[in-house]
Amino acid sequence: MRRLAKLGHRQLCQHVTTIEAFPFPVDKDKLCWRLIQEGAGQDPGLQNVLSEVETDQRSKEWLLDYTNYLSLCQVWGELIAKAHMAVPTVYGLQGESLRGNTLFDVLKWLIQQGKLIHSGINTKAMTCEESKPWKNLIFAQLIKAQWWGPKGEGRWLGPDPTTNPYLNAPVSMLALVTTAVCGMFCGWVSTENSYRLNASSLACSLEGR
Repeated sequence: MRRLAKLGHRQLCQHVTTIEAFPFPVDKDKLCWRLIQEGAGQDPGLQNVLSEVETDQRSKEWLLDYTNYLSLCQVWGELIAKAHMAVPTVYGLQGESLRGNTLFDVLKWLIQQGKLIHSGINTKAMTCEESKPWKNLIFAQLIKAQWWGPKGEGRWLGPDPTTNPYLNAPVSMLALVTTAVCGMFCGWVSTENSYRLNASSLACSLEGR
């Protein structure tokens, strides 16, 4: 059962990173079970375990709950932790001059106008290089730290694009990074402001929803 849980965890992490960053909640169990079946299909030993689990409803529910919770929480938790360290410096959001309403105006500009994906951001002047979308350093930094570090899945799967779906920064990966950054920005917005910023709207639009 432990091997099956690890397989499901690995399969789901890869799926949300390279195919569908935000699976619909009502579809998660079905998706998770399909991914486990696909992975187990390549290992005769796991196929036997899978057959046993399939006939035991309690074991199946535990496996799905464990895989869904652990996989999604791990990807999100690790990305958010890395974003907390990188975002202030990359976006120039340090210093006493960016506080209160000034900070709020900058964050609103970054999120609502989609400027956070551009390079050359000047938060004081609120300008950026419009001709270079998706070139902001935050994407390279977080993607490298999350998926290409010593324990990163992308690093261990090698340079062959037919066997490594983490290559070339798939849209789902960009959506995850964008949402982590937006989530940080929204967390900084003062509660005194009644304006609500939607952290996931830009990221979900990347996936065509």
